[in-house]
Amino acid sequence: MRVSPILLLLLAIGWAMLTGCGGVDGSPKGSSDNDYVEVPRRHAYPRIALPDSTYSFTTAGKSRLVIAVNDAATSTLRSSDDGNSCFVDVAYPTLQSTIFYTITPVDRATLSDVIANRLQRIELNMGASDAELLEFDTPAGFECKVFVTRGDISTPVQFLSTDGTGLVVSGAAFVREASPATADSIAPIVDVISRDVVHTLKTMHL
Repeated sequence: MRVSPILLLLLAIGWAMLTGCGGVDGSPKGSSDNDYVEVPRRHAYPRIALPDSTYSFTTAGKSRLVIAVNDAATSTLRSSDDGNSCFVDVAYPTLQSTIFYTITPVDRATLSDVIANRLQRIELNMGASDAELLEFDTPAGFECKVFVTRGDISTPVQFLSTDGTGLVVSGAAFVREASPATADSIAPIVDVISRDVVHTLKTMHL
């Protein structure tokens, strides 16, 4: 193997720095094995397999609202005790996350009170955290607001939508692993959930 003079010079400099600063093993001069302190490595979380943006439609009970559900998730339909509101729980097993949709029938007399209640709940869930607000209208006539909060909040995606006359669609996504230690690692999960929520709101229809 041919070794260039430049490579030899670099090797010599590196060796001199190694032996000048400490022993051959890189420990400081005069130190012993007992003086060596290990620095713990940062914990590496396994990379999460994120679901594709492929969807199927399901009907939310007696509300007759048709919503899109990611093919990688499972949906469960429920209704309130009085039979008015419908609930759709969309669970992502691989992400340990669930989106909870609530479909509430309203009329012009109850619309403002229901919206005020949902906004108050969103504010309480956010606490002191800042949120990105996405606002858009849909072809089916719904006005939508999506709140995306970054950090260690367990409900990083919340939403509120209404057609202004008959329905209010609201809810939140719950991320089980949310904590200060996992804020960075769950960021891709928040991105997927917000993508799916936006898609569902944009495509839902009666």
